[in-house]
Amino acid sequence: MISGIISEIAKKLSQNKGTNPTFSIRKNDLWAYRRDDDNIFALASTLFILQQYASLLSVNQKKIFEDIQAQILAFYPNYQNKDGRLTYNFYPTQPSGHFPNGRLMRKFDHFRLPDDIDDTALIYLTSNYSKEQTLWLKSHLYGFTDQYAGVESGKIYSTWFGKNMPKEQDVCALLNLMYLFFKHHIDLDETDKNTLEFIGNSVDEIQNNPFKISRHYGHPALIIYHYARFIGENSYQILDQKKGLLIRFAKELLIKEKTKLFRILLEISLIKLGEKRIKSDLNFGTEKPFYSFIGAPFAPFQSPSLRFIAKKKWSQIFWKSEIHELALRLEYACLFQKQNIV
Repeated sequence: MISGIISEIAKKLSQNKGTNPTFSIRKNDLWAYRRDDDNIFALASTLFILQQYASLLSVNQKKIFEDIQAQILAFYPNYQNKDGRLTYNFYPTQPSGHFPNGRLMRKFDHFRLPDDIDDTALIYLTSNYSKEQTLWLKSHLYGFTDQYAGVESGKIYSTWFGKNMPKEQDVCALLNLMYLFFKHHIDLDETDKNTLEFIGNSVDEIQNNPFKISRHYGHPALIIYHYARFIGENSYQILDQKKGLLIRFAKELLIKEKTKLFRILLEISLIKLGEKRIKSDLNFGTEKPFYSFIGAPFAPFQSPSLRFIAKKKWSQIFWKSEIHELALRLEYACLFQKQNIV
């Protein structure tokens, strides 16, 4: 199974070696809207997963993985900050390629995305960025913090690097950023601690208000997966204390979740949170669409009515990527194999 999946990822990469790669689609089925999409998120997310399990691969599988890794890393410079700073954008930057293959949003600067912490963190995590470069990034982030009402002392990191972009926090993006800081054993300052407190307090909202705490992921299974990915590798008291609640949420969601890949995410999360799992019926129920990322074009507007509209699925854009979905299946297979070996 693992060999077949990694070979399929390599095949899909080799089929799309042109100057305008489209390893994702963006869609909204209610509008009959579907566009090929050129973004770095799908590639960086795929590589991050593959790198976690490279040690479990056979010699031949590792050769395929190394080729995949080299191809993905070669794309990264196309998404680097347009002025040469070591931050990254969801879309190509030189020239700007926001919402490619579209008819409307690509024509307006309002929809041009600033660089963001999520893609930047994933690229740092999957590249050879040093601790010193990560410290530069951390310093740069201080210019894009936001007041957090949940703590007395002040500020937490925001999703976007743009000066004119409304401040917002997405717990999945913040967890990826914290994963990067913990990887380099960076001393935590007040902003880091505030951010981790915000992440910890947000666990309570996962089931009932997923869009509130993570409007770019927006699904409880995706959010739990990001918490489990961080907690499985790192320890921080406020998050360690939430482990039991995350396990409970994941098990409750598995009872009713009908999308296979969301179920796989929940199973991965439970294993990462220390639960012993047996192979279950991942095909339970009627298959519903899976997505790995959400765009809410109306969310940045200040109008309360437009922000209300932004929460509605008919107003959102959903991103899918076959290679990322294959990587998630590979992650489940590797974790299940590793669990049974241990």
